[in-house]
Amino acid sequence: MKRVLIYSHDTYGLGHLRRSLLIAERLAESSPPVNVLIATGSPRAQAFELPKGVGTLQLPAVLKQADGTYRSRDLDIPIRRLLNMRSQLILSAWRDFRPDLVFVDHAPIGVGGELRPLLDALKQRSGDQRLVLGMRDIIDEADSVRRSWQRDGVMDRLREDYDRVVVYGCSRFLTTAQELGLSELKDGLGEPKVRHVGYLARRMPRVRPSGRLLVMAGGGGDGHRLLRSVLTTLEGRSAPLPFGVDVVTGPFLSDRRRQEIKERCDALSGDVEFVAFDPCMERRIAAAKGVISMAGYNSVVEILAARVPALLVPREKPRQEQLLRARRLAPLSGLDWCRQRDLGPQVIEGFFQRMEGSRPEGQLCLNGLRRTRDELMALMELELRRRA
Repeated sequence: MKRVLIYSHDTYGLGHLRRSLLIAERLAESSPPVNVLIATGSPRAQAFELPKGVGTLQLPAVLKQADGTYRSRDLDIPIRRLLNMRSQLILSAWRDFRPDLVFVDHAPIGVGGELRPLLDALKQRSGDQRLVLGMRDIIDEADSVRRSWQRDGVMDRLREDYDRVVVYGCSRFLTTAQELGLSELKDGLGEPKVRHVGYLARRMPRVRPSGRLLVMAGGGGDGHRLLRSVLTTLEGRSAPLPFGVDVVTGPFLSDRRRQEIKERCDALSGDVEFVAFDPCMERRIAAAKGVISMAGYNSVVEILAARVPALLVPREKPRQEQLLRARRLAPLSGLDWCRQRDLGPQVIEGFFQRMEGSRPEGQLCLNGLRRTRDELMALMELELRRRA
């Protein structure tokens, strides 16, 4: 049975873990099935149901701070010692699990360079294991990514170590990979290393429409401004909305802010439900009448897959990722967006009116999960044929 080791970037929010789980699920459902081990430090890894054939290696958690530096989330030890511990755990898992393919999510050299020992060990492989990088459509403003990658020697690693770069986006949408010129990278056969596979849209569940507005803040770590803006609009209305509202804070909103949001929801007249965390957000999105959301990758892709009217309110600091995504997606997706500074009652009430219109018709490829699986399976099959 083939085996894949996934390194899941895990320093902030839930997005990377959820994408890794989706890819792992597709691989495990393949014929023949693939065993997948996900190395992650996410404190929420156990909150999701794992399909048969998928396991997790729990790493000590790392937290990314506002200034871009890292610290230990739970253990009182210096970050360099923590990263060394994580690095050794990953290396040990690779040696014992003996994967046919290593799939690195988002960070080519890992958090703080913690994957360098694994990448160096993979260099010694006699062509019997494949190394693949998975990239979001947008990482950050291109010049910022370029400077960071040049400082850390990432381009050399992509050129020399990686067999494939899988971009979770469409080539018609300007991706970070295109801006950085990654299409120039070639494999040993002279073929392009980069593949734009489309967006990683899950199979959206068939649910009865709820007729409710869904307000969500992704993982919740920095979603309080969005939630407060919507609640302020609801509090200022002369009459309750003619439809219910679900307010989902996400698991990483601070306890103080979560309590504030809950109290404001409870004080509102009308049908307003407070939800701290729901591991099956896709069901709420599929059933919703409309969505007000930040513009994180997973949230946006599930909104696109559900074809539900949405108002995107992107985070703008410390990275430009969500702002760039919202701005570039708007003409291709039919979704509304506005900057956080412009999110007020007039914008929100205007969206309430537009929710009554037809569902948006997007122009984006949403079959990225299947195509990612096919790319990885093809790489492993190619190696098996070479061994034979």
